[in-house]
Amino acid sequence: MTRQRIVALLVSLAVLPFASVSADDSKSKDDMIVAKKSLSELRSELYKSEEAFYELFNEINEDDDYDVDCFYERATGTRIKNHVCRAKFVSDAFSAHAARNRGDVSRVANQSANPEFARKSAIFEEKLGAAVASSPELQAALEKYNTARAQFAIKREGRGKH
Repeated sequence: MTRQRIVALLVSLAVLPFASVSADDSKSKDDMIVAKKSLSELRSELYKSEEAFYELFNEINEDDDYDVDCFYERATGTRIKNHVCRAKFVSDAFSAHAARNRGDVSRVANQSANPEFARKSAIFEEKLGAAVASSPELQAALEKYNTARAQFAIKREGRGKH
């Protein structure tokens, strides 16, 4: 796998999981798969493939601070659960910030002014890139995740209905 392809795959992890995916108007294999599956099935496959990717990454990664856990959490004031995959250092930063602000979680997510968080984020990106570059299994898991994400986006946008 070329370095450019690896970078492109990693960049795709950074964008919103449900960002629109450009698709050809012609009937593709993905479109046929999407047409046969419900949005719920595709969402489940998406989450499972994301979790499988990070499980493999965690096996390769030797620093527990950069291991990624996937789980469901509810935003304050809602019953809707969101699927979240978050590195341990991110969860720790959120917890420390909330503790300093007496549990005010409304300001927890913005860590852009925290230099230690920025440093660890850069290290995480390096570790993730190195792991993908050195592991064919992780590359395959990332491809599977990206395919699942594209299929979900197609169905969600309504292009998978026939």
